Amino acid sequence: MADSEKALRASINRIADQLCQAVDGNYDFHVNASSDDLDIQKLSVLSNFVLESVRRNLTELEGVRHDLQQRVEDRTRQLDRIIKGANDGVWEWDLASNELTVSERWRTMSGCEHWPGTFDADAWLARMHPEDRGPFRTAVLQHTSGVSERFSAQYRLENGRGGFRWMVARGICDHDQASGEPRLMAGTQSDITEQKFVHSASGLANKDYLRLVLQHRLAPPDGPAPSLIVIRLSNLPLVRENLRSQEEGELGAAIRRRLETCMVPSDLVARLVDGTPAMLVHQTQAHELEQRARAVLQAFDEPVTLSRRSVWLTASIGIVQSHETVGRDADAMLQGAHTLLRHMRQRATGHITFFQRSMHNEHARRLESEQLLRDALAQLWVEPFLQPLVDTVRGTITGFEALCRIRHPETGLVSPGEFIPVAEETGLIHPLSLQLLDQILPLLSDSRMTERYGNAFYISFNLSPVQLQDPHMGEEILERLRHSGVSPERLNIELTETAVMGDANTAIEIMERFATAGFAISLDDFGAGYSSLGLIRSLPLQQVKIDRSLVSSVDTDDEKRAILNMILSLCEQLDLTAVVEGVETETELACLAGMGAQLVQGFLFSRPLPPETLLDQVPPRGLLSAAGS
Repeated sequence: MADSEKALRASINRIADQLCQAVDGNYDFHVNASSDDLDIQKLSVLSNFVLESVRRNLTELEGVRHDLQQRVEDRTRQLDRIIKGANDGVWEWDLASNELTVSERWRTMSGCEHWPGTFDADAWLARMHPEDRGPFRTAVLQHTSGVSERFSAQYRLENGRGGFRWMVARGICDHDQASGEPRLMAGTQSDITEQKFVHSASGLANKDYLRLVLQHRLAPPDGPAPSLIVIRLSNLPLVRENLRSQEEGELGAAIRRRLETCMVPSDLVARLVDGTPAMLVHQTQAHELEQRARAVLQAFDEPVTLSRRSVWLTASIGIVQSHETVGRDADAMLQGAHTLLRHMRQRATGHITFFQRSMHNEHARRLESEQLLRDALAQLWVEPFLQPLVDTVRGTITGFEALCRIRHPETGLVSPGEFIPVAEETGLIHPLSLQLLDQILPLLSDSRMTERYGNAFYISFNLSPVQLQDPHMGEEILERLRHSGVSPERLNIELTETAVMGDANTAIEIMERFATAGFAISLDDFGAGYSSLGLIRSLPLQQVKIDRSLVSSVDTDDEKRAILNMILSLCEQLDLTAVVEGVETETELACLAGMGAQLVQGFLFSRPLPPETLLDQVPPRGLLSAAGS
């Protein structure tokens, strides 16, 4: 080989040896030919040119890479801010391995703070409410199969503290490009509990959430059952009526804070109907529950301070223990709470009342009575029973008291005690009275009645205390009277002493309206209450009916005789007709006649009877001799 060829190869090898540095990614060097050969020098220059071009491209690529990395970091930080601002958790679900990878926020909001960042996805479903697992799986299947464009599912998730929180998961699925099979799902989880479970104005959990937690805590059949403490704030509706909308929100928050001072971590405060708060507690023993209840009462011993004023709230406490309800379930306890609230309305404030199963039975009977009453009004089962008023001097019947009865087509007569209290409580007393009146008025002009008892007899008609609050009641009665053509003097309006004492001003106004129209007005049950002489003198009365409580044993009770003598004398002085009710024995009748009582009424002469039976069995005169025989 020629020397020149050897020198050429040596120069090429030196250049190649230098270029070997680029194999390791090092382009920061300069090729030195160290040769006089022109071709070798060209090769060296070309190599250095390529190296410089590579270095320049690498610098540009590094700038692009740095810019892309900066953009990724900026976008990542922006996404983190959005997710944190939305308070959402992030999840990624590997469908092949069924592994779920979640963010720290996801674990915190799910009550799984101590869980690892990656775990089996079945654990996610296991924490869902059983009713929500099926719809969740359906939503996943619909999205992964292409039925729905995006994945979205709402579900209740255990919070790790015996309760649930409402969540919504949203996400999208990534499919394998080759097979088309779903391989990965990713998305977010949002807490929507406040939308679903929280009453916005008060900040308290709503009834749906209370029911859910009750179901959860009552689920173990042998586990400890919780109790409900119901806080009845009797004057809350009146207080709210006098507040501005802003103050109403302040009041709700203040009530919540008061109750929170009485809570332990396992308690739940929720809102029942009409803003009534209830506290779910773990105690079951009566003495422990009473201690908790007294703490709640004490929390309302001080006024609630609002921005513009302070208000007092009047509290009473009801306690529902699960063993007293009908069935170990949430609805039974909530029904018990509502029944207890109705019962508490009849008691003074400041009391602690325990729910008893008998209250439920009483409520069931009341509901049954209400349904019966509504059926009776709709089917016209209402009918009058008449009891005669007897003149002891003339021995004749002067009038009748009309008493309301319901005759069920299958079970027969229904006791007034079963439907009158319900009628007053529900407001059905007014249509009941009007339906009764519609049957009374024709009797006053019925030819059989007038032939037997004359044209002057009257019928007494009772008005309930509840009806005194109805401003239209008087006009409706007058309209029916005008339509019947009956003279108002033949219809005697009876008001109880209790009704008059309850709202004297309203009662006097209504009584004066009736008196002006020509009705006779009677004060019923006199002597059973606390009517004052001043009140009696202020009423437009024509008649006073003396209560049975003063008649019973009057022949042997000196005190009762003295009271009766005084009342009879008072009626005579005030020019009022006295009717003595409840006369049941001959000795009572003889004693009353000796005291000068002229008009009497009672079982001694006749029980209340339907008009047809009355016409057949009760003569217009001779009752006194029949009673004495």
